[in-house]
Amino acid sequence: MKYVCFFAAILLSLLTSCSSQQALFSSEQEARDNQQILQQYFNQKEPILKSGDKITISIWGHEDLSVGSVNSKFSSNKETGKWLVIDHLGEVNLPKAGRLKIAGYNLKEVNYILEKKYSEYLRDPIVNIRVVNHYVTVLGEVNSPGKYELDNEKVTLVQILGEAKGLGDYSNNKKIKVIRDVAGKPVELVIDMTDIIATTDYNITLQSKDIVYVEPTKKKSEDNALRKAAPIASLVTAVAVLVSVLAK
Repeated sequence: MKYVCFFAAILLSLLTSCSSQQALFSSEQEARDNQQILQQYFNQKEPILKSGDKITISIWGHEDLSVGSVNSKFSSNKETGKWLVIDHLGEVNLPKAGRLKIAGYNLKEVNYILEKKYSEYLRDPIVNIRVVNHYVTVLGEVNSPGKYELDNEKVTLVQILGEAKGLGDYSNNKKIKVIRDVAGKPVELVIDMTDIIATTDYNITLQSKDIVYVEPTKKKSEDNALRKAAPIASLVTAVAVLVSVLAK
């Protein structure tokens, strides 16, 4: 019987060692200076409007000029298609004001640009725009992975992890990755959430289409391997016991 147990233990060990889990988004970039990556690619504090963005515009007291405003009878929400699209030139075609370039500016700057433009027609206009297609994807070891809208507000890494209901039981808290598309190429920032100073310095403002990936610990792959191996080991043990009994 001791040989049966020995064989089962070896089987479990082999299955565990052969099922190492390859983490998503692993790259050689991790060896690069994280501080340099932070300063070069992740220091933007406000969401920037780009071609293809869909916006709604609210002009207080002027429903006929508003598109997608919650206060306007002419619009409701993004599901109804009430929005304006920034074209490939970075321009948007505004009611009464016509075409205006707004890509490359943050939301506060665009509000100021529109208020200045509409002041040519209106007295002290109050303008507010909202982006309806900015989102971040959260993957990996979080309790509620998925796609999260950014809306108008600045959303930080810690806030989006809170929206995802926090880190999971198998999260590698030393390797929280943010992947950002920069000129068609992915750039990766790695954050150690166990370092309170790093958490403060690296609590970046997220941009549209960022991917937040929480890497799993090695323990997850080991536990998964054990769960898969347990039925096989039990079967091997049962067969060996049966053979041992019949051989007597």
